[in-house]
Amino acid sequence: MQPVVPSLDARIPVHVLTGFLGSGKTTFLRHLLDEPSLADTAVIINEFGEVGLDHLLVREVSEDVVLLSSGCLCCAVRDDLISTLADLLAMARSGKVAPFRQVVIETTGLADPAPIIHAVLSAPELLHRCRAGSVVTTVDGVSGSNSIQSFAEAAQQVALADCVVITKAELVQPWQVDALKLEIARVNPSVRSLTSGKGAMAPARDVLGQAENPKHLGSGSVHGVHSHGIKTFTVEVPGEVEWPAFVEWLELLLAARGQSILRVKGLLPVKGDERPVVIHGVQHVVYPPEYLPRWPEGSPRGWLVFIARNLTRAAIENSLRNMLATRS
Repeated sequence: MQPVVPSLDARIPVHVLTGFLGSGKTTFLRHLLDEPSLADTAVIINEFGEVGLDHLLVREVSEDVVLLSSGCLCCAVRDDLISTLADLLAMARSGKVAPFRQVVIETTGLADPAPIIHAVLSAPELLHRCRAGSVVTTVDGVSGSNSIQSFAEAAQQVALADCVVITKAELVQPWQVDALKLEIARVNPSVRSLTSGKGAMAPARDVLGQAENPKHLGSGSVHGVHSHGIKTFTVEVPGEVEWPAFVEWLELLLAARGQSILRVKGLLPVKGDERPVVIHGVQHVVYPPEYLPRWPEGSPRGWLVFIARNLTRAAIENSLRNMLATRS
């Protein structure tokens, strides 16, 4: 991503915001879009799951948000990405949407950025209007080291980054951030590393610098790298839940199966609160809840999306059912 500066290339830069599951991409994107300099930015969000959520959180900040159909950008929906970009450009030319100066693609946490950049660089319908921008990768300050060591996707996202933003820095010690920076540098020696956390978010002027080291992606077909055994499924939550009981159940679940549960997120109806509660959990950690002002139109009244490895929907449903039965 790059700041507002004169450029000899008048094409619209298409930037990629990536990062492993739960690393804080959406939160960071909302922070960036809060800055006036990014008011004329179109956003495309891809989610790996049966139900989309992140676009609802971002839409509070920016209305120029497009949610791609479920699937990984580097695999199943590459054609959707190209056609979506082409459609956005056509609508801007015709005045159907406001003009935009740049595009930010927020990928699923399992996406390999290389095929996405390759699509922008090689699609004939985009070549004269768009150019590849920067790759910004968020790395979780709490679990980022484990992710990089355990998952090919996380390492690939760091390897292709122009800038890495270490998120949730307020949850770890400074020496842990320094150790993570060293690990990131071993994967990508030329990358710029910044830290970000509540109360000290990395400013756009530092993050959105022009890519200094463009990545050569080669020619021909480029395929994403994925770890084996990863799948996504949605578990419906019947009725309102008692908040303390639910949190206790989720914390115990992640403590026992955190290595298998890469990410859990969803919307919950909680007793005593009319607002839908947004749930986020990553491996062994449950993060503080967020709230939407109202239930999205057409949304089911309680659901959890799991991205897991070697874990079944039935196992989660049985565990949840047992918890609800004991609390009823």
